[in-house]
Amino acid sequence: MKERNSLYAGLRIGWLDLDAAASSEIYADGKKLELSWKKISADRFSAELEFGVLNVEIVRFASGIRIVSSLDLTGKLPEKVIFTPLVIPECEPDHVYFCGEKMGRTLTAKLPLAEPRGFEGRHASALTRGGETVIMTSPLVQHYDNLFRGSGEGGRMTSWRIDFELLHLDPPRRLEFDPVTVQCGDGLEIMEKYGTDNAEVKYDFSAPPEYGWNSWDYYRWTITEDEVMKNAEFIAADPVLKQHVKRIIVDDGWQYCYGEWEANPCFPGGMKKLAERLHKLGFKPGLWLAPAIVEPHCRIAQMDYDMLGCSEGGQPCLGFACMERRGFVLDPTVKKSQDFLTALFDRYAGMGYEYFKLDFLHATLTAKRFHDRSVPRCRILPMLMEAVARGVAGRAEILGCNYPFCSGNTCVRSVRVGGDIHSRWDCICHNTVSAAGLFWANKRLWLNDPDFALCRSLDTSNDPDIQRLNPCLVFCRPADEFKSLNDYKLVTSKLNEQLVLLSLVLMTGGAVNLSDNMPLLNEQGLELARKTVAAESGYACRPLDLFEHELPVYWTQKLKKGGRVLVINWTDRAQEIPLDWKRLAPGVSEVMDFWNGKTEKCLDRIGLEPHSCKLWEF
Repeated sequence: MKERNSLYAGLRIGWLDLDAAASSEIYADGKKLELSWKKISADRFSAELEFGVLNVEIVRFASGIRIVSSLDLTGKLPEKVIFTPLVIPECEPDHVYFCGEKMGRTLTAKLPLAEPRGFEGRHASALTRGGETVIMTSPLVQHYDNLFRGSGEGGRMTSWRIDFELLHLDPPRRLEFDPVTVQCGDGLEIMEKYGTDNAEVKYDFSAPPEYGWNSWDYYRWTITEDEVMKNAEFIAADPVLKQHVKRIIVDDGWQYCYGEWEANPCFPGGMKKLAERLHKLGFKPGLWLAPAIVEPHCRIAQMDYDMLGCSEGGQPCLGFACMERRGFVLDPTVKKSQDFLTALFDRYAGMGYEYFKLDFLHATLTAKRFHDRSVPRCRILPMLMEAVARGVAGRAEILGCNYPFCSGNTCVRSVRVGGDIHSRWDCICHNTVSAAGLFWANKRLWLNDPDFALCRSLDTSNDPDIQRLNPCLVFCRPADEFKSLNDYKLVTSKLNEQLVLLSLVLMTGGAVNLSDNMPLLNEQGLELARKTVAAESGYACRPLDLFEHELPVYWTQKLKKGGRVLVINWTDRAQEIPLDWKRLAPGVSEVMDFWNGKTEKCLDRIGLEPHSCKLWEF
């Protein structure tokens, strides 16, 4: 028997022939090791290494296999070990899907590809050919880091694989790797079951989620106490908005610096007083923090080096970088860091803040070494989150932003799935990939947060400063030639594009947070905001062609009674889009246009202008 076939002889999963191609690999400190498999029984194998014994069992079931593996150490584990239980050297799918490890990182593509492209993801990856989808998954909460990888060129995928990474680790004598499942079937159903099966905590999502207003997308770092109150008072005075917007969330810009979480001079009354003022208006106050980040001029960075994550060489490192801001990261394996976080969140929860948006969480893992080397990298962030949760003590809800999904759902009730959104068509397209690709998590693991429900566009605002903020100027160097990126505008969309964004927010069925300067929206913009927050929160959507296109055209969603259908024209030209109502809404003959309230017959096709959509309810 050839080595490459020794584990997967005779196996075929859907259209994918493992017998002809599949193998396994292991690297130690960059060197590929020889794997000579010894057959223990029909589906159990072992291979001896210099530092231990690798064990693999193939468990067969009706639609696929489960790969169960472990490593028994007999010597010291090398600094960097990568074990690949399954690699497919080459195949020819029609479509690829890689679930992202955090917000905005999900990748999909239709083959053949115009240019060579690398893919990396976590938790799940799928290849589809001829309508058959083969999905490889590992558990959401992981014992050791595992990543799905692959490369595409033309109509071929090469080296489709899952890699377990053991880096800078002093593990126990036996390492139990997470099981890997490979199966063929209905991709949407497989992922929905995956979401249900991987919930550590079974939250009750039967009550509608509380919607909010957040300061970030309009104000960014210019936010002030007066502007927060101006928007809160405007919402409280609007007969529709006040019924549905329950939270006012102050985002980045209120603090002195990352790591010293005290109000800056733009909040002269202080954060406790602000919470009291918001409570009096009937709102639940919310607050943004980046709990893992420590800017260089922060006291911790100057004095308490033992609280910080380190470089390969073991010294505190500037692991965080965003918009040209740099920072160290806290080491959650250090008790002093844990105590700092617990005290911080106990203090702000005690002030009356009932919602915390925690950002840049993934940046914690940019450090290469942590004090306690027995903790696998994928378990570092849960230690930080547990310290935060002890401080909150059930008094507030937590949103994880830039949150590694492998940290599970124990400490978070909401999780960002999309990247940063702006009122721009390119942002809407980019964010949709992740909003669609994580559909299976919403109201199974947590509330999906697709980012903000923006209502301002060039058509829906009276704001003379709508294009004034230029965030990308921070990248301009003295010697640079003119670069158009440095004149990046946060608002370029028109009404039809804004309707696509807001329709997608509703179809997500999760968090809804406005983020406009509300008094400067025109009547059309305000009506968009009112309709969005007043709409029923549906169940998780189903992007029906997720495994066919990069951007799904057809979306369905169940409501308590009836449902919604969304159809989108992503192209730059007008399109006639066919409609299969037996698939979209079986038995329905009439639907109502959500945005204009008109009833329409269910026709077999619809004409849509470029960058536009139709959202129907029935």
